Amino acid sequence: MKNWSIGYEIIRIYVRFGFWLTHKRIVVTGRHLIPKGKPVIFAPNHQNALMDPLALVCTNSHQSVWLARADIFKSKRVGAILKYLKLLPVYRIRDGKDNLSNNEEIFAQVIQLLENNQTIALFPEAAHSGKRQMLPHKKAIPRIALEAEAKNDFKLDLQIVPVGITYSHYWKFNRSLIIQYGQPIQVKDYWIDYELNSQKAMLDLRDEIHRKLVSLILQIDSKTSYPEIENIRQLVGKEYSKRRYFCKDPSLQLFYSEKELVSKLEQLEELQSEHFQNIIAATRQYFIGIEKDDISDDQIENAEKACWSKVFSSLTLAVLTLPIFVFGFVFNAIPFVILRTILRKKVKDVAFLSTFNFVGGLILFPLFYLIAACVLFSWSDSVLVASFTLVGMPFGGKIAYQLYPFYRIILLKILYLGGSKSHKNTINSLLEQRSGLIALILEKVNF
Repeated sequence: MKNWSIGYEIIRIYVRFGFWLTHKRIVVTGRHLIPKGKPVIFAPNHQNALMDPLALVCTNSHQSVWLARADIFKSKRVGAILKYLKLLPVYRIRDGKDNLSNNEEIFAQVIQLLENNQTIALFPEAAHSGKRQMLPHKKAIPRIALEAEAKNDFKLDLQIVPVGITYSHYWKFNRSLIIQYGQPIQVKDYWIDYELNSQKAMLDLRDEIHRKLVSLILQIDSKTSYPEIENIRQLVGKEYSKRRYFCKDPSLQLFYSEKELVSKLEQLEELQSEHFQNIIAATRQYFIGIEKDDISDDQIENAEKACWSKVFSSLTLAVLTLPIFVFGFVFNAIPFVILRTILRKKVKDVAFLSTFNFVGGLILFPLFYLIAACVLFSWSDSVLVASFTLVGMPFGGKIAYQLYPFYRIILLKILYLGGSKSHKNTINSLLEQRSGLIALILEKVNF
């Protein structure tokens, strides 16, 4: 397998452009920590199917070879494409005990690649979780790393780079994404331990990767109150962030604030169980209430700041930006709606929604753009008009997706201010409950 392929790089440029279009914000830290001129194994957390490897592919310059679950290689044609895209199969017990021996050959290939200073990437969890809670780590990375070093008398200088991936949401469009490359782990540091007890050295290295990753992600350890802590994070995170300072970047500031908030909640669960359970009960009551009344937390949050003077000033800006929004909407709404309508019916596991939406979009949107440009050319008989419109379609779409939340907030405020008295009373009651819940949480986490 070649270290560098021009075909792969062309595909990556296209995918990277698609990644930029479909994400509101992408923040990358620690790229300078990736060792140069040395063999590297990237070890990212795994929460969002194919979007996780793409997050790495699009944010570093290496053409890494990925180890992926063997069942996706069953078709010869698909297998050939995957190998061109630098993927190799790894067999698990669910693929049949007889197939596990195939891993010996795969691991031998991987070791050879590492000896040639190639970069490898695989998930320590060996499966995606679909939530902010890592699955137990497997021994694949430690085994490959230590065997590669042992084969080379621990002179390979192999580095394992933990990579934390954090999404603002797993399957919603136009989300924020944070990718953090961590401090490399030097495998040669486990030389003596490996010589004394190879199995223990593997377990120690596995645990070290886990520890490094936990510092780079938003990890919710609670086994009994995960949904409530996740709701609290979304409910209180922004307000808590105003009371702390970590960095200038707003996305990272919110990330570190939410990470600290989760940590304090879990400390409260351990040290002051009664207070913690009161918070959990109040959180459940609030979210059950808004679900029962079919009102989103966004509606309640925006009702607090709603007044006609601010709505009118926002409407002025909305009118000024409307032509750009309409352009982006007209040329992107049809493929957007078609793709999501089909996938929501077909995809059973919501953890794969984001993956299929993205991959399907890479094909469907350009096809629709070309058809729309051809129609415009037939109407206008102008190559210039059709060409400029074709180039502007994806950028118009991104701007429209960015403007949509702004328009939605205006609409929510108008619906509240112009709604019936009973509707206002319901929202005001929930708003009071929400404010009290936030105050209670902020008071208790600062115990």
